[in-house]
Amino acid sequence: MEKITIHLGKNGITPSSTLSGGNISPKIDLSGMPPEVKYIAVIVQNKSGNGKTECIWTIWNIPSVGHVPPGYEEGPVPNFPFPAIQGLNDFGGHGWHGPEPKLGSDERMLFQVFGRADRIVISPDAKMDEVIAELRDGKTIAFGSLESMLHY
Repeated sequence: MEKITIHLGKNGITPSSTLSGGNISPKIDLSGMPPEVKYIAVIVQNKSGNGKTECIWTIWNIPSVGHVPPGYEEGPVPNFPFPAIQGLNDFGGHGWHGPEPKLGSDERMLFQVFGRADRIVISPDAKMDEVIAELRDGKTIAFGSLESMLHY
């Protein structure tokens, strides 16, 4: 499987991506993307919640353009900034659910990006485990992960 390199910018996740700071999904720059990758899937988990990992975003069928643009609108089938499908996060919503850091705390965020030549055909009501099962269908051709810290 080919390796995708993930970049979140020099400051990583910014306060605008926190729940109280605007709840805007972050821009995710990607490099090393094989040319046969046509679609991107992203899973983001917050690994800071009292020893519990929470899925805060699943999104797939994003056209592969070298990055995941910021500011995806909420809902199962957003059209802005690019058409995609968003599954259910662990908070019951379709879309980015930014971390809720307390002052002086660190949030550990795990970003996983999957590259595919074909779309994923799965319900927008799918949760993270269902999306992962679909990504294991043998058609995922590239993968990258990045753990990022948000100090607040």
